[in-house]
Amino acid sequence: MLFFIGLFVIVGVAVHAGLITVLANMAIDMTGGDPWTTFVMVIWMSGITSAFVDNIPLTTTMIPLVHSLNTDPTIAASFGPESGFQFSPLWWALALGADLGGNGTLIGSSAGVVAIALSAKFGHHISFTRWLKIGFPFMLITLAIGTVVLYGFLTLMH
Repeated sequence: MLFFIGLFVIVGVAVHAGLITVLANMAIDMTGGDPWTTFVMVIWMSGITSAFVDNIPLTTTMIPLVHSLNTDPTIAASFGPESGFQFSPLWWALALGADLGGNGTLIGSSAGVVAIALSAKFGHHISFTRWLKIGFPFMLITLAIGTVVLYGFLTLMH
C-alpha cells in the first residue's frame, strides 16, 4: 500500500509541477501532432517501457500523460467525442501497450514474477536472460500484431 501511495504522490507532483505537460508536448513534437502516429507511439512506448517497469505503476504514471495528449487540439479533433469515438484511441493504445509489453521480461508483469517463483519451486530455474530471449521477441511480435489489429478495428468502427 505504501508503494502505491508513494506512486500516486509522485505522479501528482509530476502533474502539478508541469512535468507531464512537458512530456506530452515532447511527444506531440516527436509525432508532429499526428493523432494516429501518436497512437502508435503510445502503444510502443508503453509496451517497451512495460517490459522493464511493472505495468500497474507504468499505467498509473501514463494516465495523466495520455489525458494531456488528448487535450491537444489536433488529437482532440480526431479522437475526441465530436469525432465519433466514445473513448479516445489513445486509451486503448495505452491498455494494449502496457499489457502486452509486460511479456518482454520476467519483471514486466506480476504474472511473470509468479511464473518464475512457481517454476523455481518445481526445480526449473528460468534466468532473466533466458526469459528475455524468448519473451522480448514474442512481445515485439504481439505488439506489432496488436497495433495493426487495434488500428484496423478502430478505423473500421470510426
